[in-house]
Amino acid sequence: MRDHEEDSSMTSDQSPSTTRRRLVKGGLAVGAGVPVAAVVATPAEAAAGDPVRAGLTNDAGTTGTLLTGGSSAAPTLTLTHADGRPPLILAPTADAAIPAELPTGSLAINESGDLVIGGRDATKRYVNTSRWANRTLAVAPTRILDTRAMGTYGGNVVAGAGNVLAGKLGAGKIIHVTVKNVPPALAGKATAAYVNVTVAGTVSGGFLTAYSSSTARPGTSSLNWWGPNQVLSNLVEVQLGSHDGTPLSFGVYVNAATSVIVDVCGLILAEPGTY
Repeated sequence: MRDHEEDSSMTSDQSPSTTRRRLVKGGLAVGAGVPVAAVVATPAEAAAGDPVRAGLTNDAGTTGTLLTGGSSAAPTLTLTHADGRPPLILAPTADAAIPAELPTGSLAINESGDLVIGGRDATKRYVNTSRWANRTLAVAPTRILDTRAMGTYGGNVVAGAGNVLAGKLGAGKIIHVTVKNVPPALAGKATAAYVNVTVAGTVSGGFLTAYSSSTARPGTSSLNWWGPNQVLSNLVEVQLGSHDGTPLSFGVYVNAATSVIVDVCGLILAEPGTY
């Protein structure tokens, strides 16, 4: 096992300073069995022989401990605890005090009770125990596109406005729209949206596809119709992306000319505790 793993053999002669450890490189001080948390600026690897002990304060001040490797048979870190007590307690840290660039593997909890981790791209991410309770937020239905009234909704169009003629999105054409003007999409860093997509005044049978602006158009449909002069709608969950630097965007493609109306009725947020 690595020299900075838990060592249950610490004697009473060892000083409390030997229990001061960090759980993650560049992350947050955590206490095994007691609340303690602080942001560090300059992480460092652990010196040899200092164990993490449940029930004691483990705070390395401004240094850090990097735990690496391990397996199910020989874990890098094992926390034990007395009956009725959690093995690890994280004290809340103000969300603003947790760096936006958080090394992968870092762990903290903010004052809203959200678990914060350093994601694989070394940025702050949120772990949600319940998608429906913590991430999905219903919003007042907000129209962001109606090709019959482009002047009214043009502020939400990122690209493809020229593909709309006589109030219809042309056959085989795409229009990209953004939900950034729908509170709280921008502040809450929305990752997806629930949109009610409607086609009206269809010319012939066809289909519509809604998809993230950051990805290639998939070969699937979000809404289908089978003839002219129809009005049909469908609720679609669409992943958001970026188009030419505009965030929170998605594309709408139709293979047959039709008017298209898009209403946002829900958002999936990356910062669930904000709202």
